[in-house]
Amino acid sequence: MVESMIDRVLLELNRTDGVKGSMVVGKDGLVIASQLPGNVDAELVGAMASAAFGAAERTSSEIGLSGLEQTMIEGEHGKTLMVDAGEGILVVLTDAKVNLGLIRITMKRAADKIKAMF
Repeated sequence: MVESMIDRVLLELNRTDGVKGSMVVGKDGLVIASQLPGNVDAELVGAMASAAFGAAERTSSEIGLSGLEQTMIEGEHGKTLMVDAGEGILVVLTDAKVNLGLIRITMKRAADKIKAMF
């Protein structure tokens, strides 16, 4: 039931201009819900996103920043953005040239909806 509600949030998020796909992954790396393109291995991306977000959280804590808000990996062909979503991590894959302000606002709203489901 919760997975289908999360899927609806992800589908809505995926309609944002420049978004290629999205998923929610547990902090343990297990996929909770995924709306990624068929050519993307959700299990692999989920595990790697969880590890990257966890490392960023630890780094943020060690250097005295309070509460990690977002992590972004930027490559030649696109970006991967991650935000805390309560029991999980919201992961969004985007095109290289995307309106990051719009994506961040949309992700914040989606993460808030997902947090309320747990």
